[in-house]
Amino acid sequence: MKRVITLLLLSICWSLTTFGADKKPKKPNIILFFVDDMGWKDPSFMGSDYHETPNLDQMAKEGMVFYNAYSSGPNCAPSRASMISGQYTPRHGKIAVWDAKRGPEDKMRLEPVPDQELSLDNYTMAEALKDGGYVTGIFGKWHIAGEASEQGFMVDQSTEPKEIKFKKTNDPKDIYKLTDEACEFMEDNKDKPFFLYLPHHAVHAKWEARQEMLDYFQAKEKGKLHNNPAYAGMVKHTDESLGTILKKVKELGIDDNTIIIFTSDNGSLGKIHQDPLRGVKGMLYEGGIRVPMVVWYPPKVKAGSSSTVSVVNTDFYPTFLDMAGLKTPKNKILDGESLKGLFYGKAETLKRSSIFYHYPNYLDGKNQRGGRDSYFRNRPVTVVINGDWKLLFFHEEYILDGGVDRIDENNMVELYNIKEDISESNNLALKNKEVRDRLLKDLQQWMDKTNARLAMKPSKENYRPPFQRGKKKNH
Repeated sequence: MKRVITLLLLSICWSLTTFGADKKPKKPNIILFFVDDMGWKDPSFMGSDYHETPNLDQMAKEGMVFYNAYSSGPNCAPSRASMISGQYTPRHGKIAVWDAKRGPEDKMRLEPVPDQELSLDNYTMAEALKDGGYVTGIFGKWHIAGEASEQGFMVDQSTEPKEIKFKKTNDPKDIYKLTDEACEFMEDNKDKPFFLYLPHHAVHAKWEARQEMLDYFQAKEKGKLHNNPAYAGMVKHTDESLGTILKKVKELGIDDNTIIIFTSDNGSLGKIHQDPLRGVKGMLYEGGIRVPMVVWYPPKVKAGSSSTVSVVNTDFYPTFLDMAGLKTPKNKILDGESLKGLFYGKAETLKRSSIFYHYPNYLDGKNQRGGRDSYFRNRPVTVVINGDWKLLFFHEEYILDGGVDRIDENNMVELYNIKEDISESNNLALKNKEVRDRLLKDLQQWMDKTNARLAMKPSKENYRPPFQRGKKKNH
């Protein structure tokens, strides 16, 4: 009799435990589909009159579109380092691709702040998710110092740009190889929470496409905005990869517990127009940092929804932790903000007021569309986006041409209302001084807070501390 009672009690306890486990919410799978150099208007649902992105278009219909989404940098490495660390560039030091001093040195008026690599001590998004119970995997472009496996990725199939070439397998940029590997990763881990990071090398130049894809777009009528068959082929190949990922998620029966984010690391190259946006990859005008972004999560994200809130990819780190029910690691500074409330339709705004950029370096790019001059895509600059307003603060004019005392004379500041003037064609720095000075003050406070260094003085007599008034330099 005692044995019967004991077994009965064990059975009841097991049933209660199982019941409790069923009620415990599962951590959602996370897929970050990260495209290289795809511009804001490249997807057909965003306005391309030539490219074809049927899978992304469908994802947008089933999910949420962010029309004011930004990369955290104007080119590859800074954007990726900021996203994976959840921090602005002054905190981690990765400000350039290869070198902070690119271009004709005789045209550089200052010595740029030296570029640094993302430290292995920086506790990354992948490490936080791994320690929170996720299986983490990367398939594609890393482009940050060290190995991805040293920064939290348990399955590391990362590659660098120089390793990706058009092969006899007819797989441009390894698009289909990386997609197949990502699908195998999902298959292997379908019963566990996983973080899949799929950073394609496409659609970065050199542009490659299968011959049948080239033939198709060469025969297609060209658009007024877009008209490059090879690039259009790359876009469609990448869209096919997304379609395969979506199909696999549904086949595995995990679509009710998987969030997918589609976005790009920065704006597009100058040959691929993003009108009406000004600028290209490498610039901090809108064309260099505004990117397409779609979020798909059927149980929580309302189909056909959209947002005009300004978001940036440093937001992904706190967002993923929030969605997974994980706390921010101790002693880890995160510059982003969780987007969970926006995703779930429980919030219409964010707590923060501004997004910042700090690029105290030079980036070559002669005669690029929308540039400030004909020699560089980027000269040392710090930027703040605050609601509808955007201010660009240029270091050269500040340090060498009289500082803030001569702000009305030396073209040190550009101010735009990007809601009314998305093309950044009407500089209001001299017409709306109240907004200009308010944003300059915000910029100063942020630079002090993050220890953001200005581009260096070429000599002691030309040095001017940040935002110091008075003691004008003799001219």
